Amino acid sequence: MTGKGGVGKTTVSASLAVKAAEDGKRVLIVESNGAARVPKLFGKKKSSYTPITVAPNIQTLSITAKEAIEDYILLKIKVRALYKLVFQNRVMEPFLSAVPGLHDLVHLGKIHHLSLEERSDGSPRWDIIIFDAPATGHGLTMLDSPISMMKMTIAGPFYQAAKLVHDTFYDKSISSIVLASLSDELVVNETLELYEKLGQYKEHVAGVILNESPEKPFAPLSIWESARAGVNLEECDRPMTDLIFAADQAVDKFKAKECAKIRIEETIPAPCSELPLLNSRDLTPKELKTLSSHLEGV
Repeated sequence: MTGKGGVGKTTVSASLAVKAAEDGKRVLIVESNGAARVPKLFGKKKSSYTPITVAPNIQTLSITAKEAIEDYILLKIKVRALYKLVFQNRVMEPFLSAVPGLHDLVHLGKIHHLSLEERSDGSPRWDIIIFDAPATGHGLTMLDSPISMMKMTIAGPFYQAAKLVHDTFYDKSISSIVLASLSDELVVNETLELYEKLGQYKEHVAGVILNESPEKPFAPLSIWESARAGVNLEECDRPMTDLIFAADQAVDKFKAKECAKIRIEETIPAPCSELPLLNSRDLTPKELKTLSSHLEGV
């Protein structure tokens, strides 16, 4: 899940998780760079590098590059004391921080490792992993990090690890991209630019979700347009003028949303779904359930 910053990627990710959980799927939501927004949406206080349950069939965790690097190295050398001796010192720590693309790559590597975890019966621990990825530019950089590491290393363990991650995320049968957007013209422009910049990953786009989509204020709109044509604002008192202005704004926002959806559907060959604009900005599990009900078929 990616898109321009501020479009509500985390809300969309949580809504998708609720929908999948209601369909009987076991879901893991992964946040990046230590973010901890998902637990709060479900009324929980803390996030963790290890999965925590926030709702039936829904778990979440937050990745930090430092913990993911430690995780990866311990998988190879097995001994934590040796890791601390070799890698947690004033020489190696700055070196690891300076390796181009490493912090982004270990995020994807952690998700790859999570996808391999199994339950006692041999089935996958989670049916769906939703990665609430960084916003547009950083999201693209993170997605390209395996290739960047492969070009830089040519061979060796980091090359093999990067190739494994690349092959996983480039496999359309198991990995997809969902773009989150708003109906604002500038946001739509950036969403379409993001799609074009995906390059080899364009075919991975499984859908676009227009968040905070305004509902049609009048049905049909011709009712308002016909009535509005006969209104002379100079003859109206202040309360009536305010009401008419509010109605005009509602109509304009709905038309902008319809225009945005048309532009997206004409450019991106994937379903474009809508999540409604809710009155409350402080979302709770109840609001997430409301949003998830609009994701039938996603």
